[in-house]
Amino acid sequence: MSHARARLAIPLIFAFSLFFALPTLHAQEKTTDVDSYKWRVTGMWWFSHPTGDLRTSGDQVSWDLSKDFDFGNYSTFTGGVDWHFKRKHHLIFAASPVYSTKSATITRDITFQGVTYHTGATVTADLNSLTFSPGYQYDFIRRHQGYLALVVSLHLLDTTGRLTGTGTVNNVSATRTASGSTFAPLPVLGPEGRWYPIHDSNRFSIAGGFQGMYFFGYGNFMFSQGTAQVRLYKGVDFKAGYQMGTRLSIQGTNNRVGFRLTQQGPVAGLEASW
Repeated sequence: MSHARARLAIPLIFAFSLFFALPTLHAQEKTTDVDSYKWRVTGMWWFSHPTGDLRTSGDQVSWDLSKDFDFGNYSTFTGGVDWHFKRKHHLIFAASPVYSTKSATITRDITFQGVTYHTGATVTADLNSLTFSPGYQYDFIRRHQGYLALVVSLHLLDTTGRLTGTGTVNNVSATRTASGSTFAPLPVLGPEGRWYPIHDSNRFSIAGGFQGMYFFGYGNFMFSQGTAQVRLYKGVDFKAGYQMGTRLSIQGTNNRVGFRLTQQGPVAGLEASW
């Protein structure tokens, strides 16, 4: 199994374990769930590693984040808000900003948006990706010790790729910037769950989920996360795990940039519930 597949398997293992664990819980309803709350706010540090490539319809080859510019891990933020307005109903909102820059001496010619950067040139690559995700969650299985839910959300992805360096247009070389962006409103759905394995206690839980959608000729999108939560104080948990924040493929058109982008890495932070 490759390292990428192994990292992807971690959140999925969390999610599948919840599928098997929750239906076996005692079905008797109690007046108060272990995770009873009205509002839940999460803020986490995300040590993300981006991979993928970008191209426009007129480019012969794409430029690659790893092979051409050796993009590495970097720190960013991911977080969300959950309004638990009824026992099985939630309105949710999540956000993940990604801003990363890397300079490299390129080892091949790269043409992007009509500008050619020749072998040996020092070029700076910028990747900016901002994701907002409003959505709705329905807990179709909710027990005293946890829940299993279906989440439907709209991922609003605004992604920009930019190259800056000595580039050539019509045989004239100068310092040039070539950029392209895509705004993609992507409706996705998938399962999410949380389980408190210690009876009548919210001191420890595991959570996981997966969302995705295939958009036929336009592209596809996947998101997954697996975490464990430990209670630090009343209403405050420390949580840590692994997140594949986006696995996005969008086909380029005459006026749009095509992306094949994956962002994944460990997450850690705090969760407050009241």
